[in-house]
Amino acid sequence: AHKTEAGGVALNLRDVAAVSEALARMAHLSDRFLVEEMARDVVLELIVGVQRDAQFGLTLTLGAGGVLVELLQDAATLLFPVARQDVLAALQSLKVWPLLAGFRGKAAGDVDALLDAVMAVADYAQARADQLVELDVNPVLVLSKGHGVLAVDALIRLKTP
Repeated sequence: AHKTEAGGVALNLRDVAAVSEALARMAHLSDRFLVEEMARDVVLELIVGVQRDAQFGLTLTLGAGGVLVELLQDAATLLFPVARQDVLAALQSLKVWPLLAGFRGKAAGDVDALLDAVMAVADYAQARADQLVELDVNPVLVLSKGHGVLAVDALIRLKTP
């Protein structure tokens, strides 16, 4: 189950008491917890993934992330090697692109930082192409322009020797 569905995520905790209450509610899930600062100015959640296709090798998938993955099924897939301009074109092909571009007067997302992050994932995957089985970063929070991106959760699976 996803952490959210399992009750393992608590948001907007404003003080120590709220954090303590959340930890008490989640105590049955784990004996270790990660408490992080709440992200602000989030424009969009995206998923960045690398998979190994039996016929084509490594592929890079970009799409609507977080809880929107299953709901919107909005993704684009690229074959390796990938170039920055290809990543931008893939992002622009998504249904959620207008949100990144500043839909209806809302703040635009930090597309430059997003491109930097996606290229870093692609470079990591390319450097480990022989070992990498799967890599997923979901969600990647795209903050307003000039404020960067945040990788909230990631999974990397490598081949065992």
